[in-house]
This record gives sequence, C-alpha cells and structure tokens, in this order.
Amino acid sequence: MSAEAGQFRRRFRGPRAMWGRVCSAASTALGKATPPQNRHPFDRRHGVDTGGLIYADALVTGHKHDSESAGYYATAPSLFYRAIQRWSDTLESSGYSAGDYMLVDIGCGKGRVVMMASDCGFHAVVGVELNPGLAKIARKNLRAWASMQTRMRLTRACSELRVVNGDALSFPLPDGPVVLFFFNSFERAMVRLWLERLVHTAASRSAPIDLIYVHPEHRELFQQTTGMKLLVDEVMAFSEEDAAADVFGVNFDRYAIYRICRAESTGSRGITCCLRGEA
Repeated sequence: MSAEAGQFRRRFRGPRAMWGRVCSAASTALGKATPPQNRHPFDRRHGVDTGGLIYADALVTGHKHDSESAGYYATAPSLFYRAIQRWSDTLESSGYSAGDYMLVDIGCGKGRVVMMASDCGFHAVVGVELNPGLAKIARKNLRAWASMQTRMRLTRACSELRVVNGDALSFPLPDGPVVLFFFNSFERAMVRLWLERLVHTAASRSAPIDLIYVHPEHRELFQQTTGMKLLVDEVMAFSEEDAAADVFGVNFDRYAIYRICRAESTGSRGITCCLRGEA
C-alpha cells in the first residue's frame, strides 16, 4: 500500500456530502451511549463505551478553542498497537525504555487510547480532553477498565492512569521523557500553536519529547517545525474487526512518529536529539 493511499481525509466537523448518510447515521450525541449494534468489539470485550462519531459542532464548551475542535472518533486498536511497537523500536539506541516514559493522549475523548496504553509498559498514562462531557465518559470508562482488571486479577503496568479536563496548550508536560499521542484532535491553527509550544518547551529540557501522529493531516506543519525529526511514516492495514467497525468504510490509515530535537544555542550543528545521560 503506497503512502499516497493514506491521503484521504476524515471529516468530523458536521455532516459532509463526501460521507453522506453513512456519517449521519453513525454520528452519536454526546452523553448518549453508543447503540449496541454499533459498539466496537474493543468496547464489548472490556465493558466500556469509546465508540461513536461526534462532530465538532456537538462539542461546544464555551472555551475559546472550541472553533479548533476536530470532533471525536476513536483510534483503531490495531493501528494503535502497531504504532506503539514501531515507536518502541526507535528507543533501541536512545538509552530509554517505554517504562521511562509518560504517554499523554492529546484530545483523549472517551479514553480508548488511555486504556490501551495502560498495558504497554509506560510508567504513567494521562489523557487530556477539553470537553468536560467527554472527559466524564473517559473517567467512567477507566473505572470500568480498572474494575475488569481487578476481577481478572491482572496487574496494572503503569502507576498513574488519569484523565485531565483541560486545554492541550496549557497542560504542563512532565520533566521526564514523554510521548504525545495525537489523532487530529484540533484544526490547523491550533496545531501550529501547539507545535510552537512544544519546541519552546524542548529547548529548556534534556528529556525527549516524542510524538505519534495518527492520520497526519497537517504533517507539513510538523515537517516545517524546527528540530522535528521524522522517525517513522507508515500506512498500515487495519485488523479485520477494525476495518469492519470503521464508520468511514476504510480499512487502513497512516501514522507518523517524530522526536523533537532541541535547538543548539551556539555552534554549527544546529539541533541535537536527546540520548540518555545528555545534559
């Protein structure tokens, strides 16, 4: 499958003619449970509700960044686990492991990525969500997830698992290594502001900032960002169950993995990527 095959765009801002009645029928009102017949197999297995397509028009909170919302649609589990594996592969020569990292899901919605990431070896997983209704659903899902793990006598891999109701631009990054998971949670203007903030933050820290960008619609902004190093760019096929559950009727998507390298204040090397032990 060619990279060009991943150029289609998922639209979450109101019904669009290109998706017609499919999207209109699949859309879910905030606060209303996904109908059983539309629930993703992930949700049925774990007793949670992370499904549904919610347009940005239905996610108005009164916040100044409401206009930058790109709506809600959950990440396909097969894509998530593939992206995490490829990201883990990039750590081999860095001196870090997944256990050194916190994963932060930017625009976590109903919390599917937060739950999946909790079993991937991170020491902490945090979801950041602007919409209080979605954040409330995500917390409810986390409680159900934790309850099921207790009943099954499973040991939770990470020590911190939470959802923060707040703005991605004001969320303080941890001092240690962090990987940011981003599935087009907001539109172009805010993506640009967010990247500028990340570069500013990276300039004063030694710990790495990594990004996993699903469906990289604004990847040219990433490519234009100082110190942004592309590590992986891949189009992958969904699992059969993810393809069958996709409301857009597609069976693949694209993701890219980046590492922010801090700018050098002097010298001719320009930028440097953090390895463990570097100041």
